[in-house]
Amino acid sequence: MSQQFPTTEEEWRTHVLNIHGTPFEQICEHHLRHAPDWTFRSSRYPVEFPPSYSPQVSQTKNSELDLWGTCFSPGLKIELLVECKKNNPEYTDWVFFPTTNPAPTFPSIRGVKYSPPQTDPIHPWTANSHILYLVPPTNIPITGDGREIKGDYQTRSQQNQNNGKQLIKTSNAAITEAAYQIALATQALLHQERRNQEALAAGKVSPMPHYSNVFLPLIVTTANLWTCHFPAEKVDLATGVVPVSEAQYQQHSYLFYTYALPPILQFHLGEHQWIYRADAQWEELARFSILVVQSAAFPELLTHLSKMTKDADGRLVLPTLEA
Repeated sequence: MSQQFPTTEEEWRTHVLNIHGTPFEQICEHHLRHAPDWTFRSSRYPVEFPPSYSPQVSQTKNSELDLWGTCFSPGLKIELLVECKKNNPEYTDWVFFPTTNPAPTFPSIRGVKYSPPQTDPIHPWTANSHILYLVPPTNIPITGDGREIKGDYQTRSQQNQNNGKQLIKTSNAAITEAAYQIALATQALLHQERRNQEALAAGKVSPMPHYSNVFLPLIVTTANLWTCHFPAEKVDLATGVVPVSEAQYQQHSYLFYTYALPPILQFHLGEHQWIYRADAQWEELARFSILVVQSAAFPELLTHLSKMTKDADGRLVLPTLEA
């Protein structure tokens, strides 16, 4: 759709609102509200983590979750937590780099696990946070870093021959900001659900949930999504430059972004921070997997996510998606 240059005061107001994303959030909400199998729960939902009543109150951060939806699949209650990110007009493409870290092998998703009582006569069941692994389709890349860049460099270079510095600027502000926002919201709502279930267990008014409660963080963006592949051994160690002929790009509708989770977001109340953990366990805590989708594919993605299943090994399985 071509954009008409604003000429009136009202058109300029709309132009500014478009840039800053309010209409974009509303169309994403529209699709979540009308998606089959999904129940819309809230928009602009206030969250905080760590909780303000905890000893870490001095580090509490407040935010808003853009969209929240719920879906039931056999043995699963899927909480879809959505951060809507209209791309910066200066940076139309998000380029991600496939991860080379073998651990964890699959994206890790946070959830609440319900267990029957062991020796506690007060609680008929317990609710604990845990990490599940998600088996994505083979054509959905798992990435570990991302940059925002401009698009159509050939045209831009012809139009900006005297301003070459502007052409080579990049950023990662929008990607890391969106990742932090959705990570904070995920941990906050996971903790909220865990507290609710502990209260129900203590009151002995409800049976133990028969499903696994999983929290799936999602960033939906108007930016174009790319992956960049190159052999590490081809990078010149003296200059840090990879030959342009060695870099290969592929466009995607979806990908997983592995966010380095800040330590303050890694632990929940009741989890002992001072126990010994193996290296693999620390790695698991430090990595937070986020599904990133190009906004045009968001409605189709909702249909696929509602068909998520759990295999015999306790892993989540996504149906095949077109990359």
